[in-house]
Amino acid sequence: MFSAGEKELFRIPILGTGMKIADLVPVDRSHREAAIESENAAIRVMQQGLHMVVFPEGTRSDDGRLLPFKKGPFHLAMESGVPVVPVTLLGTFESWPRKRFALRPGTATVVFHAPIDPRSYPDPNSLMKAVGDTIASALPEDRRGSSSNRQSALNIS
Repeated sequence: MFSAGEKELFRIPILGTGMKIADLVPVDRSHREAAIESENAAIRVMQQGLHMVVFPEGTRSDDGRLLPFKKGPFHLAMESGVPVVPVTLLGTFESWPRKRFALRPGTATVVFHAPIDPRSYPDPNSLMKAVGDTIASALPEDRRGSSSNRQSALNIS
């Protein structure tokens, strides 16, 4: 299983070296050409039959609510044709809120949803909505973020 990580993490001496050895794919959103190269690297990893973990929000929220998704992972899924397995994480905010270094004891629950075939959707936006709705369905009502918030992410070009 492989993951994508922000390119800045690859600059941290020991962590960056480990991430390169593990074939993690750096995500560079600084400009379109770099983003395309990140996507191409991810496609090459998946063509080797390896799985990729992507966090579509791009960061953790300040209040534990679901944030709007970035479009890149859904372009990647459409381009590669690889099924998306939505995953909902519960209890992680309580154990490790953003901007806090130390972990608190707690229970984290991981909900694996049924795979979604990107070929069943006409475009990345509709795939992104389906995945977002699936992930949100396992969250408590107050953590789902607003549907208008998720919808606004779909309209960003």
